[in-house]
Amino acid sequence: MGLQNCTIILLIIAAIVGCSSTNSKKIAEIQGNVGEERVLSRIDELSSRPSWLKESEPFRIEGGKVYSMGMTSMPADDRVEAGFRIAENNGKAAISNAIEQRLDFIFQNAEEGTAMSGTQARYIGAEASKLTTSSLRSSKRYWEKVATTQENGQVAVQYRVFAMVEMPEDDFKTAIVDAIRRSKGKAGISAEFAEKVDKHWDQFVSGK
Repeated sequence: MGLQNCTIILLIIAAIVGCSSTNSKKIAEIQGNVGEERVLSRIDELSSRPSWLKESEPFRIEGGKVYSMGMTSMPADDRVEAGFRIAENNGKAAISNAIEQRLDFIFQNAEEGTAMSGTQARYIGAEASKLTTSSLRSSKRYWEKVATTQENGQVAVQYRVFAMVEMPEDDFKTAIVDAIRRSKGKAGISAEFAEKVDKHWDQFVSGK
C-alpha cells in the first residue's frame, strides 16, 4: 500500500472518530434533561435547515406552482431512503387535506346557502388528489439526525425526514374543478359550483 493511500485512510478514520466524539458530547449534554434535543448531523453536512423547510407552512401555492411538504420520523438505524418515500407520500396526502380546508370557505363565499359538509369536502379532496398524481414530482429532500431525551431520562437518536412534492398550479386547478364536476349529484354539489371555484380561485389559493 502506497504512502498516499495510507494517508487517505488515516484521514477518513480521523474524521469518523472526530464525528463520533462530537456526537457523544452532544448526547452527554442533554442526558437526563427530558424533552431537550441536539441535532447530530444533517444531509450534505448542512449547518442549518434549508430555507424551503417551513413546518408551519407545509402547503403553499406560489410562482405558478403548488408545493406540499411531508415528514416522518424513524429510528437512526433505519434506511433514510425508506423515510423519504414515506415523507413524499405524506406530502401527497397533505394536498387532499389542503383542498378540504379551502373548499368550505369557497362554498360559503359562492353563496351556496349552507356550509359544505366534511363528507362533501373529503370526497372532492380525495377525487382531486387522484387526479393530481400524474403531475406531482419529487422536488426537495432533507434529513437530520436528532438526539432527544425521553421521559425515562434515556436519549433516543432518530432521523427526521422531510420531502417536498410539487406540481404546476394550472394542473392543480384543473384537477379540483374536474373533481367537483365528477362529484355533481354524488356529494350534493350544484352544477355551477365548479365555475364558482374557478371565479374565486385567488381566495382558494390564499385560503382566506
